[in-house]
This record gives sequence, structure tokens and C-alpha cells, in this order.
Amino acid sequence: MSETSSTSCNTELARASRRLTLLSLIVNLTLILAKALASHLSGSLSITSSLVDSCVDSTSGCVIWLIGRAISRTPDPYLYPVGRTGLEPMAMTIVSVTMVLASIQMIVKSFVYNDINPQMDWPTIAIMVATVMFKLILFLFCRRVKNSSSLLVLAQDHRNDCLSSSIALLCAFGAQKFWLYLDPIGAILISVYIAVTWYNTGKEHLFKLIGRSAKPEFINRIIKMCIDNDARIKSIDTVLVYHFGLRFLVEVRIGLDGIMPVKEAHDIAETLQNAIELMPDVERAFCKWTTNRARDDEHKVP
Repeated sequence: MSETSSTSCNTELARASRRLTLLSLIVNLTLILAKALASHLSGSLSITSSLVDSCVDSTSGCVIWLIGRAISRTPDPYLYPVGRTGLEPMAMTIVSVTMVLASIQMIVKSFVYNDINPQMDWPTIAIMVATVMFKLILFLFCRRVKNSSSLLVLAQDHRNDCLSSSIALLCAFGAQKFWLYLDPIGAILISVYIAVTWYNTGKEHLFKLIGRSAKPEFINRIIKMCIDNDARIKSIDTVLVYHFGLRFLVEVRIGLDGIMPVKEAHDIAETLQNAIELMPDVERAFCKWTTNRARDDEHKVP
């Protein structure tokens, strides 16, 4: 893949991500108003729990949209010399904590609430069914776009809201027709599911923030690229691949012939470095060369 085509793909991905994020935000804000009306008409804890889910979804959508705009704008190279891609995992970690806390609050309310009497009329049912349909469509659209952490989070939001709205509708209707306690039980189930899902999301993005190593499969791809890049590479002394925000920072040290001219060695290392940086999951690569096979660390050990 050439550098031009890689840049073009990244531009198209960013454009699709911004469009779907904005569309999701508009739909979420509209559905919040509709769910607020449904919650008021029905008095259902399950629907209120689903409303809380939608409110935090809209917050996360707004944050993702703002972060996407901030990342796409060229920052001051003196303040942010390698860009601001680290904003996204930081924002997702904050949103995840907010989601978990909101879900815990809803669980507590479901246990202590005494006035359980949901009223499910046709307007309420129509609102909840429409919510499920819109969220399912948005989930399918967002899932189609690959290699975008923002859209994967949005797809998760839409999937969660689709499931929570379905459970809220069934539990509120069942509470009215069969057993009143289905309503708080439904609210607790929705809140627990949301809390667990967002806990896992927050943990994943936190690992990216603190620089967790890449999976062995990806490291093996880097090693294979080093082996296949140039026959004059005698050895691969060091390969470090770890998160630097959303994508990976790669450090490679290759061994070359001791009698090789400096310019030739530099060209080999630079060609390998450029090839690694063309990979879509790589943020930055550093390739150094040496004629000394000693494995002493060149940097301080943390």
C-alpha cells in the first residue's frame, strides 16, 4: 500500500466516522425526548433505566464527535508534535466511568422504589418500538465501518440501547399485565448489563492509555515485515510494540554487517521504518540499526 492510498483511506474513514457520529448524535437527542415522554406517561422504572442509558449515550456521542473534530484539525506542532490521537481513549475512559456510575445509581433506585405501577398505553409502546428499530439500523451502519474505535464504541452504544429498550418494553408491559415486580427487575437487568459492558470498554481504553503491549499476532506481523524487508538485515535484536493512544508505537533494532557503509545502513533502516508506518494500526515507528549484537538496553528500565 502506497503512502498516498493510505492517507486517502484514512481521510475517507475520518469523513465516514464524523458523518455517522453526527447522525447518531441527532437520533439520540431525538430519542431522549421521546423516551422522556414514554417514561412520564408510563411511570416505568425499566423505561426510566433505558432513558438513563440514552442520556449517557448522547453524552458519549457528543464527546466522540467533539474529539473527532479536535483530532482532525491540525494542532500546533510545538504543543502537540505527534497529534492528539490520545484524546479519544482518554474521553472513552471518562465516559465509561460515567456510564457505570449512572447504572449503579439506577440499580439502587430500583431496589428502594416503592410506587410500582407502570401504565403501558399505545403511544408509549409505539415510542419504544420505534426506538428499537432506529437503534438497530444505526448499529448496522456503524458496524460496517472498520478500523474506527469511535464507531465501534457508537455501535456498542446502539446495540446496548436496542437491547435495553427491548427489555424495558417487555418488562414494563409484563409488569402491567402479569407481575408488578417485573418492572424493577427489568431496570436492574438493564443497568447491570450497561455497567458491565462499559466497565469492559473503560478497562480496554485505559490499557491503551497506559501503553499496553500489542497482541502476539500483531508483533509477529512486525517481525515478519522486518525479516522480509531486506536480505541485508542480519538479525532482529529488539521489537517493541505498545499502545500510544489508539494505535501502536513500534521500536525496532536491526543488526547489519559491520563493514556496511553508514549511508547504506541508514537507507535500510529508513525504508523499514517507512514500511512499518504505512500499517493502519501503527501511529509511529522508530527503526535503529547496530553492528553490535549485545542486548544491553539502550533506554532506562522503568
